[in-house]
Amino acid sequence: MAQLATVDACDRNAALLANGDIHVFPPIFKIYGQRRSFCGPIVTVKVFEDNVVVREILESNGEGRVLVVDGGGSLRCALLGGNIAQLAQNREWSGILINGCVRDVDEINGCDIGVRALGSHPQKSNKKGIGEKHVPVNIAGVFIQEGDWLYADSDGILLSKTQLSYT
Repeated sequence: MAQLATVDACDRNAALLANGDIHVFPPIFKIYGQRRSFCGPIVTVKVFEDNVVVREILESNGEGRVLVVDGGGSLRCALLGGNIAQLAQNREWSGILINGCVRDVDEINGCDIGVRALGSHPQKSNKKGIGEKHVPVNIAGVFIQEGDWLYADSDGILLSKTQLSYT
């Protein structure tokens, strides 16, 4: 399926932007991975400096979904590395949005998956398994629920309450 460009989605859906059914994320995320654009229904996790729950979710079949990780905006360690990105690619996840950091950037950039994160950090996260799955999260002022749709490309990131059409 062709990717809907975020600029086209904004231009065609001004009323949905105005009433809050579509939100535009602020331009704070860096682009990683080979997929410059991706979209899909959202699965959420909430963690803080611990990526065990992230890995657990990405071990499941992605079926074209997007994992949204609320990492509390921490810039003190990475929540995703090359091995987990490869796992996500193999499990057919469309993309990952992380309110936190990644590491193994060259490995992630070799994976056929889209990743957006605040930055990179060489230190690995804790491995205590603390976190929540399938919960509403708020990232950069955007309220996100499981089942919402995320659209990302080189121009930005959108959240929609429903799947957007291409016409």
